[in-house]
Amino acid sequence: MILTSLNETRAIEVKTSSGIERGIVFLEKAFVADKLYNTLDAAIVASRKALDSGVAILIAPDGEQFCLWVSVKSPRIGKTVQSVKSA
Repeated sequence: MILTSLNETRAIEVKTSSGIERGIVFLEKAFVADKLYNTLDAAIVASRKALDSGVAILIAPDGEQFCLWVSVKSPRIGKTVQSVKSA
């Protein structure tokens, strides 16, 4: 799904095996930031493999770039943070 902004999300911290990562909650699902892409088309192409394997993906603008957000199964959610900061 492509979002026009992160206004309808809730910023969180997610505890993963890599440590604490920035995350968001959208439609009752938790997502962590994956990678930034210079164009929307590049983000869409990069998301196809994950989508084909059944992983939920969000793409949202992040400044002049686009961030790919990947769903997290059974997240250990830490505190809610005030805003999602750019990567």
